[in-house]
Formats: sequence, structure tokens, C-alpha cells
Amino acid sequence: MRATATALVCLLLGACAGGGPEKLVADACVKEVDQRLAGKTYEVDADKLLTSAAKADAADTYQVSGPVVFDRGLASEFTQMLKCKARVDGKTASVISIEFIWSMEDLKKAE
Repeated sequence: MRATATALVCLLLGACAGGGPEKLVADACVKEVDQRLAGKTYEVDADKLLTSAAKADAADTYQVSGPVVFDRGLASEFTQMLKCKARVDGKTASVISIEFIWSMEDLKKAE
């Protein structure tokens, strides 16, 4: 009985860990952002990407979105929105498109 209860708790915790295709997509998008923004100071909230995951136009395609904060805490701090779409194939996800959306207010700060 005790082993069964332990196994059940482990399964429930595993299900709550945020696995599945949404997690694969969020991880793939974070990895792509890391590659594209190498050498820059920025933060991406992977949990926000994960919670935003939604199916896109195809059955195996998901889209995630969330803020990317550059130079947090500095006078030059600004935020862009990230939209990323990826296709899930088994236990991997491949990024199809990635888009950084500028805030018009951040552009006006430069004036």
C-alpha cells in the first residue's frame, strides 16, 4: 500500500512539473533567444512562456509569448515582447519563427 501511494504521489508531481509539448516549445524558444541575444544583458521568464503556450495553426505547432527585459535595473532598461512559434516532433521542438516586438514607448525614450 505504501509503495502504491508513493508511486501515485510521484506521478502527480511529475504531471504538475509542466512537461509535455508546451514545455518543449518554451524550452526551444528560450534556447533560440539565448542564441540570438548572445552577449546582451536580458531576462526571459520561461514560466511565463510556458503558461502562455497555445496551439497555433497546425496540430503539432504551438505559440508562446512573454516579455524580454533588457538591461534590468539600468537607465537603459527596456522591454520587448517575444512571440515564438515552434513545431513539436516527438520529444523535441523546432522553432519555426521568432519575433521581438518593440514597445512604442521605449522608442520614444530615445528622443
